[in-house]
Order: sequence, then C-alpha cells, then structure tokens
Amino acid sequence: MRQVGMIEKFSNGTFELLENVLVKEKDKNKFLVKLNIYTLLLMFVFLGISIGAYFLFHNIYIIGFGLMGPILFLLSFLLFIVVHELLHGLSFILFNKNKAKELKFGVVVKSGLAYCISTVPVKVGPGRLSLMMPVYVVCLPLYLYAMISGNIWLIIASVMFLSGSTGDFYYMWKLRNTSKDLYMFEEMPTKSGYEIGYLLYKKIN
Repeated sequence: MRQVGMIEKFSNGTFELLENVLVKEKDKNKFLVKLNIYTLLLMFVFLGISIGAYFLFHNIYIIGFGLMGPILFLLSFLLFIVVHELLHGLSFILFNKNKAKELKFGVVVKSGLAYCISTVPVKVGPGRLSLMMPVYVVCLPLYLYAMISGNIWLIIASVMFLSGSTGDFYYMWKLRNTSKDLYMFEEMPTKSGYEIGYLLYKKIN
C-alpha cells in the first residue's frame, strides 16, 4: 500500500507521494451510489431547464421514432463512451506528451465504467484539460447546436452525454485548488473494481 512520503520511480521520472485521494475500499459502493444519484439529478435538472428553454424559443413538435428511438439513443451513448475515452487518451498524448504505450483503455464490468488511464503520473494542468476534453469537444458543441437548431432529440442526447461526465466533474472539483506543477496518478482497476480517486505526486528529478 502506498504511503504519503514514499518515493516511486516511473518511466517519466522519480516522484514523492504527497497525498492519497483514493476512495477507500469499504467506501467504494457508497460513493458509487452517491455519484449515480448526483448524475441522475444533474441529468433531470439540466434536461428540464433545457426543454423549458427549448419551448420558449422553438415551436413545439414531437417526432416519433418508434422502437428505433431507444436503439438510436443506446447506440449513440455507446459511441460517446468510446469517443469520450479516446479524447482523454488523445489529450494525454498532446498535452502531457504521453507515449501511446503509456495509456491503458478498458471497461470494468463490475463498476460499469470505461476508462483511459495513464500508467505514469500526469501533470495536473494537462490532467484537468484531459478530464474536460469530452465536454469541450462533444457535449457543449452538440448542446449548443441542438438548442440553436431546435432539435429536441439532440438536446436530450447532449444532456445524457454531459451527465456521463459526472465523474470527470468530481475529479475537477477535487483538483480545483491543486498546483499545476504537481502530478496526478490513477491506479489501474483491481478485482474489486475501478479505483476511484487519484494519487498526488511531486516530481523530484
């Protein structure tokens, strides 16, 4: 088990552990329940506001897709999950200068979470940018286009995609006052599921 103050070597340098922000094993399930509740609240509140605004500025109309509706939504959400993680990885490469072999992609069925993890510590600045990249590249542009064009189905889809980034918002909140010169590191998933949180390091050479 990693202890604060210990020195570790990675392929990109030697680091001192300053803080352990990983959710404890016994608290994982409780945390995931809370995160899912917050995700649903975010989705319904934002969806309610968005549809209300939509009705103010656009004519009310309903388009039915029959059975294709749920199927299209499911497929689009699955596609977003893939794009979401690829954008995290691309950000690591572009802004933290990660090598492709230093990235790990996968899905933890037990936790129901997909992930893209750097196997070396990532500077907090590029790390925060990576967290928000799916929001900047997909969610916000799609939402703005949907509101302007008046496509209610795209509004619903964009809000769903945005709610899928709740975990990223949680990390951003935790890192809000953290120096950009420090490094964050996510543990690989274990048998008990996805490791929630991160380790905070200072580079010493």
